[in-house]
Amino acid sequence: MPPNLRRYMPIVLIAFVLLFILPTLLKKKSPSATASAGTTSAKTVDAMNVIDKGEQRYLALHGRFTPHVADLISSRLAADLAAGVTVQLDVGSDGHRFLAQVESDVLSLVRGRNGTKVTAQSCVVVKSGSGVGCPAPAG
Repeated sequence: MPPNLRRYMPIVLIAFVLLFILPTLLKKKSPSATASAGTTSAKTVDAMNVIDKGEQRYLALHGRFTPHVADLISSRLAADLAAGVTVQLDVGSDGHRFLAQVESDVLSLVRGRNGTKVTAQSCVVVKSGSGVGCPAPAG
């Protein structure tokens, strides 16, 4: 190795350590960066219950179900949606039937109503874990 390069080798090694090794050593690892499976499952069930009750309230006030999740939004539902829960909502053309799917990375729920009667209900555990389970059937 030429003498000129030997002089710069310590500087190159220090730069390498500062650029590549030091950031990985100093990177903070948060213990609960993601929600537990049980928490996510609870948020999924809560979102379905909020949507179902919201649709029933909307039916009582307007005589029909709403096809828009925005009409049902509340602070609880907003928190559930921010946690990664997705919602799909479909309403029959006459407005007297609806089908809602609420899904997260651990649980998938589907509920359908015709008026006030539950006509369809399903639950699939996508990823099992502590606290993950299907809720009791709605009445």
